[in-house]
Amino acid sequence: MSDNDINKGKTNDEPNVSKIDAEKSTEPDLKSNSSKQEDEISDLKDSLLRAQAEIDNIRKRSIKEVQNAYVQSVEQLSSNLLIIIDSLEAASLLAKEKKCSLEDMIEGNNLLLKSTKEMFDRLSITEINPTDEDFDPEFHQAISTEESDIEENKVLKVIQKGFKLPNKLLRPALVVVSKKKS
Repeated sequence: MSDNDINKGKTNDEPNVSKIDAEKSTEPDLKSNSSKQEDEISDLKDSLLRAQAEIDNIRKRSIKEVQNAYVQSVEQLSSNLLIIIDSLEAASLLAKEKKCSLEDMIEGNNLLLKSTKEMFDRLSITEINPTDEDFDPEFHQAISTEESDIEENKVLKVIQKGFKLPNKLLRPALVVVSKKKS
C-alpha cells in the first residue's frame, strides 16, 4: 500500500502524515522519556545510597551508645565499690594493731554494712527478705520445706536474702517454705 492509497479515504482537512513523519515525531518523545527515566533512576540510586549510609550511621551510633552506657555503669559501680574496699583495708590494718578491741571490729563491720546498703540504695538495688510472706517462685527459691501449723506455702525462714533491680532479679532469696503437717 502506498502513501496515496492510505490518504485516499481522508478529507482535505485531515493532515497528511506519513509513516516516516510519525516515526520522526515520536523519536524525540522516546529520547525525552528515556532521559527522564535515567534521571529518575539516578535519583533513586542516590536516595538508596543515602538511606544505606544513614542506617550504617544509626547502627554505629547505637553501638557507641551501648558501649558508653556500659562504661558509665561500670564506673558508677566501681566508684561505690572503692568506698567498701577502702573500709575493708582500714579494718584490716586496724585488726593488726594490738589495741584493736572486738567492739571496734563490730563497729567497723556495722559501718561497712551501712555504707554497702547506702550504695545499694544509690544503685536502686532492693533487698528481698520475705519472712512470713507467701512463697513467690519469681523472687524466691525454696531449698526445703518444713511442716508447720501456719498456712501452706508461706516463707518460714530466709537462708540467704535475694536482691533485685527495678526490672531484673539479681539473685532470688533462698527460703524454707511451710507445708501442712501430715
